[in-house]
Amino acid sequence: MVEFLFAQANLPFSISLSFVLLLGIFEALSLVLGYSLVGAMDDWAPIDLDVDADGSASGFTGVSGWLCLNRLPLLIWFVLVLVSFSITGYTSNFLSLLLTDQPLPQIISLPIALILTAFSCRYVGAAVAKVLPKNESTAVSIDTLLGSIGTVTLGCAIKGNPSEALVKDQHQQKHYVLVEPEVAGVEFQTGTQVVLLKREGTVWSAAKFDS
Repeated sequence: MVEFLFAQANLPFSISLSFVLLLGIFEALSLVLGYSLVGAMDDWAPIDLDVDADGSASGFTGVSGWLCLNRLPLLIWFVLVLVSFSITGYTSNFLSLLLTDQPLPQIISLPIALILTAFSCRYVGAAVAKVLPKNESTAVSIDTLLGSIGTVTLGCAIKGNPSEALVKDQHQQKHYVLVEPEVAGVEFQTGTQVVLLKREGTVWSAAKFDS
């Protein structure tokens, strides 16, 4: 069993599992010192993804929402990724050993593990999010972003074809929202700073911000 866990074919999955163990040790030590890595990682990279219940979003917003990154503390989500990657990789190679007497080559096992990890984040992550206590101390309504300044992060926004923008609220939490020009004939290229003026569904009408 030990030979299987640390076989060359399982090296990426062993490294992933080792990271989980190290994170557990660091979290235990930090709790002794009165400092939690779970909260610290969320403070370092606070992200709020504004996605409709039907998942209708694009770019980073859509992918991250589908992977439940917006519903779990960052450290817990990262551990879920590492554990899922390890388990799916080990399982694939174990089944291959039973069927063919040899593990899968990494060029096959790694893509399989990554794909299954994505589905694990989607469905296991959603289940975990339901049982985790919610911390709403800095939660804000999406409508409070009215008048906020954002930066277009993806593509070129035109009227009727919104693009993604990054906005920070009063708590310095990050929100990825969809924006489009208020009027036709205006374009928001990547890097353009805009002011949020009005929201219709998931899309904000905006105007260029002149500093």
